Amino acid sequence: MLEEEAGVSGGEDLLVPLDQYLSNGVHVGLKYKTVDMRPFIYKVRQDKLCVFDVKMIDERLRTAAKFISHFKPEEILVVSNRVYGKAPIKRFAEAIGARAFSDRFVSGSLTNPNIETYQEPKLLIVTDPTADQQAIKEASEMGIPILAICDTNTRIRNIDFVVPSNNKGKNALALIYWILAKEVSAIQGKEFTVPSEDFISKAEPQPYLLELQEKARQKRQKRRTFRR
Repeated sequence: MLEEEAGVSGGEDLLVPLDQYLSNGVHVGLKYKTVDMRPFIYKVRQDKLCVFDVKMIDERLRTAAKFISHFKPEEILVVSNRVYGKAPIKRFAEAIGARAFSDRFVSGSLTNPNIETYQEPKLLIVTDPTADQQAIKEASEMGIPILAICDTNTRIRNIDFVVPSNNKGKNALALIYWILAKEVSAIQGKEFTVPSEDFISKAEPQPYLLELQEKARQKRQKRRTFRR
């Protein structure tokens, strides 16, 4: 049942239908979990993957939208060194009037006024604290609040607000940023009619992901052969 997979009841008032969260894999984490992220985890499946509490994801997104809305749009900077996050952050930034740094984050972009990429945001939003650690380091040094989408393996040092979610899958990232764009736009009094599909990255999988997928396929094949 959906409720058993997500940790919520069918009558919960969520920002999007429960099956939309589940079909986009927002709740599916990794096999590894940190102490920091344990409070957000609902259960560990038989395949050892950690599952986030969908109700908690939903509550965090509501609070995140309100938090983001305390800042002027032009004061907000969104970054993603993760390929699947580049399209969603652009769409999100366009929707609320923020700035998106979707190219490779250049060291010194938040601390060195003498470089071309220098910016002075009042809020930093990051897609993956592991991939975006340089941006987090610099924002922390400059006293800039940090909101981050955090998977089960995230260590949340220097992060001010956590949005628990799968931050590896393109559909999960698209849905998270779409919900934030929709909710922030509503608070701003702006019309928001962009479909969630427009937030999905069309980038090809990174080589390391293809390699992991191939290894997983070979492992499954070996298991099937062994069972025979």
